[in-house]
Amino acid sequence: MSLKASLRKRNRTLLELETGIAVLGIIGLIVTGCISFFSGWNVPWTCFSWAFGVVTACVSALDMYNVLDKALDLPEKEARRRIYFGYLKRYVILGVLLAIFCISDKLNPIAFFIAYMCLKLSAYLQPFMHKAYNSYFGEKDPEPISQEEYDALHPELVPENEKGKKQETEV
Repeated sequence: MSLKASLRKRNRTLLELETGIAVLGIIGLIVTGCISFFSGWNVPWTCFSWAFGVVTACVSALDMYNVLDKALDLPEKEARRRIYFGYLKRYVILGVLLAIFCISDKLNPIAFFIAYMCLKLSAYLQPFMHKAYNSYFGEKDPEPISQEEYDALHPELVPENEKGKKQETEV
């Protein structure tokens, strides 16, 4: 199976989000390496901390997708509980990892945390990643249509009480 075919099978939004995390992670790794080299930090451990933060952000994005995907099929009360538990689980794990990074003499908690924040920043990059993947896949987003055009295409979906209102306005 080709790379393009395997990427098409993935959830598109998750793919765009993780690509944004990876792009920011690579750029940040280069910047982190330069900063740690000139500031006297331990370069390999700082770069490791950055890379581990990027991997943690990707795993966190995947967990968010899985939790939301499963929760949307549940009743409201159970869905709310599952989403809250997923949120709590991710932040407890992040807190434990940050504590480990803070206790360690070699690991850099600042680099780890900023790299984890690539998850948040990649959400802002998602429209650009979407355009990039559209050009890669040779796709185009559909043009939005008005409610009247949609109702004309699907008259069976128009509620009965709204059909009379449309006829009155047309006369």
